[in-house]
Amino acid sequence: MRSSAPKVFRIQTEADLERIPFVNGMAAVEIPAHLLDKLELKHAERGDSPRLRALEKSIRDRGFQPIEPITARIGRRGRWIVINGGHRITAARHVMREFWTNLFGDKVQTFYFILFTNPESWSKVPPPSGVEIDREVHPEDSELREQWSRASARMNEVRAPPRR
Repeated sequence: MRSSAPKVFRIQTEADLERIPFVNGMAAVEIPAHLLDKLELKHAERGDSPRLRALEKSIRDRGFQPIEPITARIGRRGRWIVINGGHRITAARHVMREFWTNLFGDKVQTFYFILFTNPESWSKVPPPSGVEIDREVHPEDSELREQWSRASARMNEVRAPPRR
C-alpha cells in the first residue's frame, strides 16, 4: 500500500537540497534559517504593509514558530514558487538580519515547507529521485493529473490577453 503523505525531510546541508524525496508529487521539508538564501524562491518577497510590520513585531517578540507550513511548488526551472507564506518568509528574513534582535539567540531557526510538483514542473529539469513521471497510472495519480490540468487551463485563461 502506498503512503499518501510524505515524511518530513530535514535539510542539514546545501547538498541535501538536491536529495529531497517526493511521495506522490509532494514533499515535506524542514530547512534551517541559515540555508534559506540558498533556495531559489519566486514570489517570496512582499512589500511593506501593516500586515508585514505586525508579523515582524510578532517574530521579534515570540520568535518564528513554523507551525503552519509554507506552501510552494517546483517551477519549470527548478525554482520554488511560493503559493502561501510569502509574508512569513519576508518578515522572518527581515528579523533574521537584525543584530540586536538576535543578540541573545536566533529568533528564526527553521522553516517548514510543503512542496508540490506537477507535470509542468519537470519540463526543463529532471524530476528528483523517487519521482517517476512515466510510471503505471494509479487512480489517485490520474485524478491528481486531472486536477492539475484543470488548474493549468484556468491559469492560461486568466493569463490570455483580452480579445479585441
